Amino acid sequence: MGASNSKKEPVYVYASEVPIGFTAQLKDKLVSEAASAPNKPAADPPAAVANSRDLADKVDEGVAKELARILEKGQLEELMAKERQASTSDLLREIRDVSNQIASNPATKSPTFERSLQAHDRVVACLKDNAGRTLDCWKEVSEFKTLVAALKTEFVAMSQ
Repeated sequence: MGASNSKKEPVYVYASEVPIGFTAQLKDKLVSEAASAPNKPAADPPAAVANSRDLADKVDEGVAKELARILEKGQLEELMAKERQASTSDLLREIRDVSNQIASNPATKSPTFERSLQAHDRVVACLKDNAGRTLDCWKEVSEFKTLVAALKTEFVAMSQ
């Protein structure tokens, strides 16, 4: 009982380049089966053959339209992925440009800026050490706030 359920069926994956359609042999077979069907009157076989060919052509056309839609959807998803990648790289480029502008700004060479960076590092270290108890870092945070206020004042004075 269990042995029959444990058989693995092969999984076939076809690339999007594989053309799918009816072969002429299949169309002819469908036409001949439709012409020799017992429940249909055999009075007008050429009309049955023509109807079968039309039906096969319509099905073939429907399959082609569906494949084109699936291919277009895949191409659209690929294009959107490329746009997301491009927007990410644009954002990273902008961040790098702003970082370069900050580094070239004379305010970043001030001693207050260096002290504020050190205070920032102390706040981060305190928050890491006191996980879940952020109120234990109030001294470091207030020192950082004071240095940032002083840095703002220096920056405004330099920009005038």
